[in-house]
Amino acid sequence: MNQSKKAQRREAAKVAQQRTRRRRTIIWSAIGVVGVALVAFLVFRPLPEALAAVETFPNQGNRHLEPDDPVPTYNSNPATSGDHAPVPTSCGIYLQEVPDVVSVHNLEHGAVAINYRPDLEASELERLHEFARTKGSHILVAPRADLTHPVVVSSWTRLLRLDSADIETIDLYYDHFSFTGPEVGVPCPFAVDEAG
Repeated sequence: MNQSKKAQRREAAKVAQQRTRRRRTIIWSAIGVVGVALVAFLVFRPLPEALAAVETFPNQGNRHLEPDDPVPTYNSNPATSGDHAPVPTSCGIYLQEVPDVVSVHNLEHGAVAINYRPDLEASELERLHEFARTKGSHILVAPRADLTHPVVVSSWTRLLRLDSADIETIDLYYDHFSFTGPEVGVPCPFAVDEAG
């Protein structure tokens, strides 16, 4: 009789243990499915209509140039990927052009660059500067003479050409494409303000 009760208890404990394992497996599987769905949503989420004109360019790699290497030919203007200088510039606002070979390193770290034609109206330029100051990191603002549009916003392998300093669209772009380079996680605090 005692043996029978012990066997029943062991069997009940075994069944309870199996039930607990099944519950844990179901819970962890559900967490995994939700996690994968969340990552998929973030990666493949549809772009807002304001970003429909974002262009994507083939990734040209992210090798650091050696001192004797020639300046690379990039597949976009401004450059959005490719071989680049071994040291990035500080993030912030510049009053002189930042060469592609340097700014591409910043894009690699997840920065967004806002280039503008030097003849951009002063009020629009001030709006770009104020916007950049609100971000705190991973943003470059600089003039560029050879742009086809008054303002061009770029990040790793992407760019958006704008007819004005459309801050709402630039902010959407920053929210979607900052921190998307292959070496995300490298700090780039807002450290330069040549317009300030």
